[in-house]
Amino acid sequence: MLKNIFYPNHQNRYIWLSSIYLLFILYLGKISPITVLFAYFLETIIIGFFNALKMFWSIRFGGHKTGGYFLILFFLFHYGFFVGVQSVFGFSLFEMDSNSIFREPFQVLKNYQIILGLEEMKYAFPAIIFTHLGKFFSDFIKNEKYKKFLPTEIMFKPYVRIFIQQFVVILSFFFMVLGKAGIIAAILLILFRLFIDLFFEAIKENSLLLDTMSKKLANEKVSKEEIKKQLMHFTE
Repeated sequence: MLKNIFYPNHQNRYIWLSSIYLLFILYLGKISPITVLFAYFLETIIIGFFNALKMFWSIRFGGHKTGGYFLILFFLFHYGFFVGVQSVFGFSLFEMDSNSIFREPFQVLKNYQIILGLEEMKYAFPAIIFTHLGKFFSDFIKNEKYKKFLPTEIMFKPYVRIFIQQFVVILSFFFMVLGKAGIIAAILLILFRLFIDLFFEAIKENSLLLDTMSKKLANEKVSKEEIKKQLMHFTE
């Protein structure tokens, strides 16, 4: 079971490559621990962008017209509001650091511009984009998942992962800045994110992990097949 989750393969290769790259440039001193944290904080926006792109592909090439392109606009508005609220909370915490580079927490766009303008971000941010771009083409497009999932199903996919991700980032912030354990916290953040992403990636159609989890979670009210479908929806 553990081998199926953690062993590098064609399905999770982009996750492994991105994590190894971040650890390597952190070791070389090309990026600071706080840059790693900011890169994962920015990933929230990248996930939303690719999710909207998946919805578009499902409508345009998958033949799913339910909701139409208006559904994409609704997702962008709803997701944008969700990310905005989380960002204000995150920037409020970052201000606790005496060396904070941010303006007022409610100046969300300005604060994101500051993050993108960091010199070290040119090394870290491409790794995040590379991961999602690679997964989009090698998994979603290649396996024609745009034909399997409705736009309405795709719309809700990012929220579970985003909630977990932001929780981990904020927890790492306390260890990194307030606990003065920068490099250790950055390494643990990369490794923990690697574990989460590999776990989610392992819960795929016809996988052993998916079958095992659905058996354990199934009960009289919810069948094994229904559990399978729900797990696939939230870990896609």
